[in-house]
Amino acid sequence: MKRSISLTAAAALVGLMSVAHADAGVKKITGVDFAPVSVAANDAEKKVMRVSPKLTVTYADGSTKAYDLGYKVLAKLGDKIGGGTIGLMTDKDGKPILKKDGSQDISDGPDGNSLINVEGKTYLVTHMEERPGELYDTELTVDNGTVKAVNTHPVDLSAMGGTIINCASSRTAYGSHLGGEEDYSLNSRYADKNSPFYAECALDGNGNDAAGKFNYFCSYVDGMAKYLHDDKIDKNNGYNGEHFSLYNYGHIVEVAPQADGSTQSSKHYVTGRYTPELAKMMPDGKTVYMSDDGTFKGFYKFVSDKKIAQFTSEWEGTLYAAKLLQVSDKNGGEFKLGWIPLGHAKDSEIKAMVERKPKLTDMFDIAKPDDKGACEAGFRKINEDSKAECLRLHPDKAKEAAFLETRKYAAYNNATIEFRKEEGLTYDPENNVLYIAMSQIKKSMEDNYKGEESTNDIRVHKNKCGGVYALPLDESYNATSMKALVVGHPLKKGEANADQWACDPEGIANPDNIKFLGHDILLIGEDTTYHVNNMLWAYNVKTHQMTRIASLPIGAEVTGLEKGIVSDKGVLFVDAQHPFKDNPKAADGSKPNSALLENATPDQLKAFIGYIDGIPASVIK
Repeated sequence: MKRSISLTAAAALVGLMSVAHADAGVKKITGVDFAPVSVAANDAEKKVMRVSPKLTVTYADGSTKAYDLGYKVLAKLGDKIGGGTIGLMTDKDGKPILKKDGSQDISDGPDGNSLINVEGKTYLVTHMEERPGELYDTELTVDNGTVKAVNTHPVDLSAMGGTIINCASSRTAYGSHLGGEEDYSLNSRYADKNSPFYAECALDGNGNDAAGKFNYFCSYVDGMAKYLHDDKIDKNNGYNGEHFSLYNYGHIVEVAPQADGSTQSSKHYVTGRYTPELAKMMPDGKTVYMSDDGTFKGFYKFVSDKKIAQFTSEWEGTLYAAKLLQVSDKNGGEFKLGWIPLGHAKDSEIKAMVERKPKLTDMFDIAKPDDKGACEAGFRKINEDSKAECLRLHPDKAKEAAFLETRKYAAYNNATIEFRKEEGLTYDPENNVLYIAMSQIKKSMEDNYKGEESTNDIRVHKNKCGGVYALPLDESYNATSMKALVVGHPLKKGEANADQWACDPEGIANPDNIKFLGHDILLIGEDTTYHVNNMLWAYNVKTHQMTRIASLPIGAEVTGLEKGIVSDKGVLFVDAQHPFKDNPKAADGSKPNSALLENATPDQLKAFIGYIDGIPASVIK
């Protein structure tokens, strides 16, 4: 008997066949290889952005295909884009912040980028690593094969009191941006008059102390005062003001672009307060790792009580600090890794503590060690943020200390607070590995640095060029070990290239921003004065082959590493922060390229946001 099927069923069958045919036509990628960029051979090459000219993709059937690459500038900071000026620093009311000469303050510090697709629109959220902080939300489109910026505006963060020193960032699986407030100098020991480390600021808007000398802590306070229009900051009361409290800064900030161009945003106080470079959420939607930049710093993990599947201002869970047991001091070191629980809380609970505007000595008594490096009875000696301190925790203040004085409290509880220049974090889903960049392996990572260390968990050999570490994860995304994957090579006077380079140009120097591209390729960006040009590397985590794929203009840091899709076009963002600013050193400490910086034009001094063009979307996972 002749059978028939409905038109609906037939259409569905055709659709399934089409999908199957399309899937069959997509070849599996087994490897990607960038053509290398040469070391700059002359002044002309030192002054420009140069990227890999070609990417070769290898497929499972053994075939290969080559793609031509190039670099395209999306925007120079100060460019007018739609209704906004990208990089313009603004106050809580959205009005421009002016410099001493009355001109508008344009940032030269673009850092973290997050490329986010929302209901058919694409937005790029970009940090400005400044005080006060600033984030820009830029709508993108593709015009004749080129990514174009359509409109930009600063993200309104006034409801949270603004941000400061927004450094690196990551993107969540559910489409939001996580950034770190790298508040280097807002250590509470300088703010409390009952602290022996107290700094008296002039509060003159110029970052000076009471003696008229520039002071970084004072400049951070002044920077936020400008943003908040707070002229009631009381230096005799923890530098608390009508709006300002230093405990409101040093957190993880989340921003979620919306299809209409607006944003949702929140600070996640439950991830602790220290000097966060960035946070990286794992695929379980519960586990979040945070790095801590500087000297004598910690490494932290937050585990949410439940999966975070969409933007919410209320995270709740447990905060942990890492505890290391050294296995080897060779090649950057190898360690077993455990976790010390610091406390459990929810965002609103810690936010309420911040709003009470506490001082350090509300939580701890603090003193300096004596001439022999010892603390008086009842105090514990800790090392944090480049100094030794004697602390005594006040009764019933453990939770407040855990989330507002996270690094001090972690050290107080014997966590490992010895990391040096702990920077970028990225996750490798192909091998279930977390990678972390240690920009320098020195100082607090050396054996009993200055003879003052209270724990001395990390005892590795000094390497000013730094390294990148691999942290394998278990099925719960818990890191249990840490081992250097690749380290740089310091040069000595008289060695090849030492006349201009302090670290071997055939290896990394001061790794900072890192990003896992996929296909076993880890991207490593530099922030260094030990290379004439900061470089971007493609490192194969399986073969250990390392290829230089970008050389930035002299004095510019590699920032903003982000991969993604804009209207079916694959893009790899690479920003140039503060070009022609950092003066590179030779092995003997001299600066043979100073003239290039001294003769820089106003246009060369403009930082820029851009991308490596030509990478097929199939490579961008």
